[in-house]
Amino acid sequence: MKLWSIIGTLVCVAIPSVGAQEPDVAALAAEMEARVEASLQRYRDLQERIAEEKIPIVETINALENQAIELRAQARSIRASEDEAREELRKRQSLSRDLRTQNDYVSGLFAQYLNTFEGRLHISEDQRFESALTPLREAIDIAGAGSAIAREKRTEAVELCLDRLDLLAGGYAFEGRVVDKSGEILEGKVIVFGPAAYFQDQAKDAVGLLTFRPGALEPELTPLGDEFGQSLREYGADSESLLPLDASLGKAISLKEAEGDWREHVEKGGKVGYAIIAMGGLALLLALIKLGDFQSLRVAAPANLAAVASSAFSGDSDKTDKELSSSSPWMRSMLEEGAAHVREERELMEDHMVSVILRRKPQLERFLPWLAVTAAATPLMGLLGTVVGMIKTFTLITIFGSGDPKALSSGISEALVTTQLGLTVAIPTLIIHGALLRLAKRRIGAMELAATEFAKVVSKLDSRDGGSQ
Repeated sequence: MKLWSIIGTLVCVAIPSVGAQEPDVAALAAEMEARVEASLQRYRDLQERIAEEKIPIVETINALENQAIELRAQARSIRASEDEAREELRKRQSLSRDLRTQNDYVSGLFAQYLNTFEGRLHISEDQRFESALTPLREAIDIAGAGSAIAREKRTEAVELCLDRLDLLAGGYAFEGRVVDKSGEILEGKVIVFGPAAYFQDQAKDAVGLLTFRPGALEPELTPLGDEFGQSLREYGADSESLLPLDASLGKAISLKEAEGDWREHVEKGGKVGYAIIAMGGLALLLALIKLGDFQSLRVAAPANLAAVASSAFSGDSDKTDKELSSSSPWMRSMLEEGAAHVREERELMEDHMVSVILRRKPQLERFLPWLAVTAAATPLMGLLGTVVGMIKTFTLITIFGSGDPKALSSGISEALVTTQLGLTVAIPTLIIHGALLRLAKRRIGAMELAATEFAKVVSKLDSRDGGSQ
């Protein structure tokens, strides 16, 4: 294509000169051939140069393609290695998370174990183990739960716990301090055996069980006497010693000491408790008086009621008095009133006898209203004591806080004891009042029945007497 474009250019250049002069065709043809030959030579030279230059380029291209193939293979290998490395990284991250979780779990277990261990330590053993456990805890908190120092300190703590178990298996003793009931600090030997701890002072005078005392760093000494205390005093004198064992770990002794007698129980109720006891005592006294009254005031209807009515209707007062001599005083006075008005209308005669019953009724019901008032008022007084005790308790909480239960026990005791005393007095009083009221009603009913029977007999006699006339 390049050759023909050169020929076309030469032709186009040569054409305008035809009209100017006579062309020399041969010269022109020769010139054209020379030009064509020169162009062809240049073309051949160009092809040769291109061929010469193409070989290294092809070789370079082939080398680059081979290099590209190798690089692609390397890239695939690198990508595969990268995927493997990424997968390995994921595995290692997962393993790291698992190890961190396990480490946190182990740290939590250890903290729980350490807390459980300290919780199971007897209060007296704090003096022996607290000085060793506190630095371990502080070192773990400072270093961090997952550090090598923390693992080392945990191992030391577990070894300390195992050493304590070895000591506890056969019991052990150490020098320590306790607080007695008066608050005085005593120094001596603390003996730990199983879950129980005992104390023996230096002079072997104060011996007993050790228990927890709120608000104090040292354990409280519960003294033991008699043979139990003597066995503690003799501890250490021989190769073998006896120790008193309390299954309740001192709680039974404390409970027995806390029970006290009835005077101490009433004192816990305060002024309201004394008032309830006073009302209950007065109610009991009145109930005994009433019971004595009912024993002496028997009002059973006489068996000779018809004979009394007959002699009274006939006007024989001596015989009437003789018939009534065996009756009870209340019944005799009522029948005498009826006999005195035996000749009057039946309703009027009954009214006279009922008036005797009504005069006797207040005497029968004497003191019963007080029993009813006591049965109703003492629970309310107990409620009053409860309110007073709770007010006292809240006052103590305001002043001393709620950390020490013993500081609040007085108000709570007053709140509960007064309620107990109120119900203790009210329930028996209510029962006694009901029983005595029933006895009174039975006696009044017996007198009313005797009056009715007396009137009936008199009516029959009056009807007979009227019929005979």
